[in-house]
Amino acid sequence: MSAKAFDVTWGRRIWLITGLVMLLASAVTITITTAASPDEAVWIRWILPWVVPGIPATTALWMIRRYELDDHELRVHRPFWVNRIPLSDIASAEVDPRACRGAWKTLGNDGLFAMHGRFRSRRLGKFQAYVTNPEQAVILRVTNDTIVISPAEPRKFLNELNRRLDRLKDRH
Repeated sequence: MSAKAFDVTWGRRIWLITGLVMLLASAVTITITTAASPDEAVWIRWILPWVVPGIPATTALWMIRRYELDDHELRVHRPFWVNRIPLSDIASAEVDPRACRGAWKTLGNDGLFAMHGRFRSRRLGKFQAYVTNPEQAVILRVTNDTIVISPAEPRKFLNELNRRLDRLKDRH
């Protein structure tokens, strides 16, 4: 069976945080470049306007672009690399729009272009997130971990994943 791609959409939280950070970075950059007098330190006028927008630009490198399933793995596509999750490691999967509620970040990014990294919640315990829209969350129980993703069509994703997991079990 060929690979099947699943798009991502941004939820309200991701749009809001990303929009506010971009607006703030733009405002700070414009303020610094226009308010600094020629007599002030050169680094203020030349370096800070690159550093401030550089923060969101660097964070964008971790953006989640899409998910892809084939007969062996789930791939989480980023701008320049792919995270791979072997299907043989997935014990179960379920759609749960409340999966990310009450979660707090322990390592990663909690809203600028995505919600990704290590998180913890009372409901799920420790988990890895590759999420762009928490309301479309799919929980994957894998060997020694829990992973949360958010394909644009979670039910279609789950049906396709289960079909491929069943085929994998039939082969072994």
